[in-house]
Amino acid sequence: DSYSGMKLTKSNLRLILGAVLLTLLIVAAIQNSSQVTLSFVVVHFQLPLFLVILISALIGFGIGRLLRARR
Repeated sequence: DSYSGMKLTKSNLRLILGAVLLTLLIVAAIQNSSQVTLSFVVVHFQLPLFLVILISALIGFGIGRLLRARR
């Protein structure tokens, strides 16, 4: 048997999964690139929708980590 294919190791699986997730992230960013106005108290500014979603997710992740660290 002269098959010399790449073995599916844990490291290779992580690399493939990372590439797929990065591709999905790029597609989502392109599809949600329209500008939205964000109002916070008296401040108003415009950002791409994808950036607003990303910032919100990061803030939620950070709050979750803080709350979990307190237990």
